[in-house]
Amino acid sequence: MTDNRKAGIALIAGAVGGIVTMAVHPHRAGSMTPDQIPHLVVTSGLAHSLAIVSFVVLFLGACGLTRRIAGPDRLAFAGLVVYGFAAVAVMMAAAVSGFVMPHILLDEVSDARAAAPQWQIVAASIFQINQAFAGIFSIGLSAAIVLWSVSIVRNGGLPRWIAVYGCVAAPLFAVLVVVGHVRMDVHGMIVLVLIQAVWYVGAGVVMCRREVVE
Repeated sequence: MTDNRKAGIALIAGAVGGIVTMAVHPHRAGSMTPDQIPHLVVTSGLAHSLAIVSFVVLFLGACGLTRRIAGPDRLAFAGLVVYGFAAVAVMMAAAVSGFVMPHILLDEVSDARAAAPQWQIVAASIFQINQAFAGIFSIGLSAAIVLWSVSIVRNGGLPRWIAVYGCVAAPLFAVLVVVGHVRMDVHGMIVLVLIQAVWYVGAGVVMCRREVVE
């Protein structure tokens, strides 16, 4: 199996892992009863563990992708560096959502009712930290896809439709996040995961082929 094919499989597997993550991600609808919290801890931990593994796999695929589309302009390498920083941010967001917040909720329900306002302040603060990391990821990922897409246009290696899609969809999503039309909650992350999945799967399928696309 060639390195290109291995990288393509990693891109596809990582993208599918992200979709599965959002499919099993718990959705909080209003207040939860104490009996529901332990189930949230388990499902949230499993979902975000899968998310972290998926981003590690995607980074492996991104390394192979970068080598395939690299050129003297170093745009592809710049995309890999930006994606690496974005991946660190999203892994922090996943850790906060998957392992910190659920246990804070456990502590809240086991504490005295009079302490509820303090726990709500803590939970709101943790949520804002999560939003910050998720926002950094969304902008970083969009920038990385644009850099890779421009490198494809300049240096080849993948079909131009992948580059065109990346140059349009990624910056459009980033602008919507910056202006506040898209929040980085569960629904916003679903949109982002689907946008990046189309790009990654398209690139991965091409890289799995034996022929080299110029």
